[in-house]
Amino acid sequence: MKYCTYCGKEIMDEAVVCPGCGCPTGLQRKAALKTDGFIRILSERLFINGIIWLIIGILQILFGMLCAVFGYWFLCIVGVLNIISSVQDINYSKSIKSDTKEIVAKFEPITGPVIVLIYNLIVGGIVGVIGSIYYFVAIRNFVMENKDAFQKSEIS
Repeated sequence: MKYCTYCGKEIMDEAVVCPGCGCPTGLQRKAALKTDGFIRILSERLFINGIIWLIIGILQILFGMLCAVFGYWFLCIVGVLNIISSVQDINYSKSIKSDTKEIVAKFEPITGPVIVLIYNLIVGGIVGVIGSIYYFVAIRNFVMENKDAFQKSEIS
């Protein structure tokens, strides 16, 4: 048990507000700081993901153009799709700091990332697979492990 710093009444350790005077206990601010840290980390990882996909897309386009005579022109299409994805991730990495709504809903479904993994595995080459693995390990897994914190950020 601890005591309210405003009125001195004894309060439970997990109390967000004092039942005696209604003042905040500081626990709410600690939770908000922790959630802000998660948002910052996710934003950084999304930016890195965007850079990875940008590099992958450029490499795929270059390789597709160099080997077009051998029928590898389709890599250019995959490269363009990956560049579009990279731009979306970079933009989202910036907007997520001010709009924390539906983070879990965006990263919980697995179908889209699996499709990206498959088309990169089939036609995009190993670099595309590496980008997909980074997404699953560093971003989606991070959001799912901290699902409660992200959902709390949506409420506040």
